[in-house]
Amino acid sequence: MMRIILILISISILNQSYAQDSVHYQTQDRTTGTVHKFNTQKRKKTPFKFAKNFFKYSTVYASGRVGQPLQETNKEWYVAQDNRLTDVTEVYPFDYTISVGIRKIARFDYEIKPNVFYDGSEENVGWKSNVGAVEGFEYLFAYDWVRQWGDQYRNQSYFLRYLGKHWVASVKFNEFGVADLKYAQADARGRLAIGKHFNFTAGAVVRSHGPYGYNPIAIYLQDNAWWTLAYQYGYEDQAYQIIDYVDMVCPHNPQCPNPCSPDTTMDWSWQDPDGNDIASTDEEFRRYHYGDIVNDFQSQKLSEVGGLFTLSAVIGMDFYYYSQNERFWCHAWTNVMPVHKHILGDHRFSYGEFVSRNPATLGKTQWVDFNGGLMVGAKIGKGFGVFLEGDYLRYWDRQVYSGKVGMNYQFK
Repeated sequence: MMRIILILISISILNQSYAQDSVHYQTQDRTTGTVHKFNTQKRKKTPFKFAKNFFKYSTVYASGRVGQPLQETNKEWYVAQDNRLTDVTEVYPFDYTISVGIRKIARFDYEIKPNVFYDGSEENVGWKSNVGAVEGFEYLFAYDWVRQWGDQYRNQSYFLRYLGKHWVASVKFNEFGVADLKYAQADARGRLAIGKHFNFTAGAVVRSHGPYGYNPIAIYLQDNAWWTLAYQYGYEDQAYQIIDYVDMVCPHNPQCPNPCSPDTTMDWSWQDPDGNDIASTDEEFRRYHYGDIVNDFQSQKLSEVGGLFTLSAVIGMDFYYYSQNERFWCHAWTNVMPVHKHILGDHRFSYGEFVSRNPATLGKTQWVDFNGGLMVGAKIGKGFGVFLEGDYLRYWDRQVYSGKVGMNYQFK
């Protein structure tokens, strides 16, 4: 992804650096009246000039934040078969976020800078909508290390867009760790502006992504017992018999007033690869330990597939209105990708193959990916205001969304 960005920047630099203007001018000799014509070439911009303009108004930031971890209000206890009592209440470490990045994204009229300093938590609309607030280059390169409720993940957002009068091109890389969504895309579109408020874009987008729709553990369990996977990762079990002497049942006569045979069942205790006792029953093992085995298995199988590339047609629409008295605004955007073609990677794991085998879409090879957003605000009267904001993305079988609605009243 970074190679693509560097290539685009390099091409732009070369175009700007070696572009030349033809300058024509003429002079006239005052004595003889002879006209002398000249044609010269001069450099338009230097690489240093382009780099200065490219990074002008951009901001480099680095920040760290810590937060109180989640505290369980009720204790959880585990009682083993031998009456050992263990406090199994999960204790979470403190939450943190470490952010680094560089950004240059123009704000729309209704947006204000939330803080004195940038810390990586800002979300400008400009990198989500198809058409930004200004023409030219805009970009965002952000990387976050996050720990929340004991889970660690990364968030990455790399974005570079050039907005021209009749076209727009962009490259993006997003990783939403909390939604298990990671993809890169590059798109080029034509742009049609209708009046001051509407922009329509259409073109093609190439996306690289993982094998979404592929669920290795579901396929494994179709032909194998669940415990065989635990064996593969070094776990061992030991069978034992449970004898119930309380409710003994007579094997010959259930109505017998003097039962003579105890009820017996089987269960298994489990040891980890180091030989430590970790569970007294199958149920306990599946509840507290088997999930980690499944996650390791899933990661291994998904990594074996490698990257996939899909070419899609894309149609976009942007609407923007901001009243002159600054009391009402409406900003909406959407993208629809209705047609797709797998172009690189193992075709067996393409999303089209998953769609064709899904009982709900059996036989089909196409699907619809889309995203969109809406920002509406109104100041009513002297101190009252309402707002509605939200965005939604559905790519493949993954969803990322957020929204908020509210009102303000300021006493004067």
